[in-house]
Amino acid sequence: ACIIASLLLIMNTGLADGSRALYGMSTEGATIKQFGVLNRHGVPGRALLLALVVNVGVLLFVSNPLAIIATGNLGYLVAHVFALSAFVLLRRDRPGWERPILLPRVFVPLAAALAAFMAVVVVVGATSFSITGYGGTKELLIALALLASSVALYAYRRHVQDGSRLTLRDPARDEVPARVAVR
Repeated sequence: ACIIASLLLIMNTGLADGSRALYGMSTEGATIKQFGVLNRHGVPGRALLLALVVNVGVLLFVSNPLAIIATGNLGYLVAHVFALSAFVLLRRDRPGWERPILLPRVFVPLAAALAAFMAVVVVVGATSFSITGYGGTKELLIALALLASSVALYAYRRHVQDGSRLTLRDPARDEVPARVAVR
């Protein structure tokens, strides 16, 4: 009974976290507008429903519990690679941007090295699903399809809903504030 209760609590927390993150992404323009709506109780119901559908779909198509964890971790590690790479690119392209925390320059090569290491971990881990017992090609394809769907939703939001071009760089935010010291 305690294990079942803890699993229900974990699922509830995961769904709530995922739906709030999806809601926040929608309000920031990173995914479609439909997920940025709160219901009358202040809950992002549409985002919660999508998170539930994705989780149930993963449970139905990926029967191995270790494969479910590996599929989730693949997305988690890819997000770390993107975040570390973004840090390096922003410090290189826009060194004068205002930042809440000013880090010394030594963190830029450190972040680049960590991004490269994490990329190797992702590639080796993704190609080793069958070796480690975490699943096989099917589980890897499901993980990649979930990641690709987020990119497709972002492109749809930018091109169709916002009516703007899909760019990799925001030229409107290239100006450098004069009051920030660059380290």
